[in-house]
Amino acid sequence: MDGIVVHSDARGKGVGSNLLKEVAKYAKDHKFSSVRLDVIDINPKAKILYERMGFKSVKIESYPYLKWLLGFSGSTTMELSV
Repeated sequence: MDGIVVHSDARGKGVGSNLLKEVAKYAKDHKFSSVRLDVIDINPKAKILYERMGFKSVKIESYPYLKWLLGFSGSTTMELSV
């Protein structure tokens, strides 16, 4: 899965959770075995949401030398088995 964003006015209202549930449903309906996403290190609330939805961390990458360019210095790849 490549990026979801919830507008700041809609955060905390279940929008992100519902998006993830629908992505998981789509994956299951189309016989995918898992859903994979990356979460950047400066977004801990997103990582908590993903973990709550059943995603597991499978890989952590760190690239502090790119923080000046990207605005973050690492990411975690997470997977949800469907």
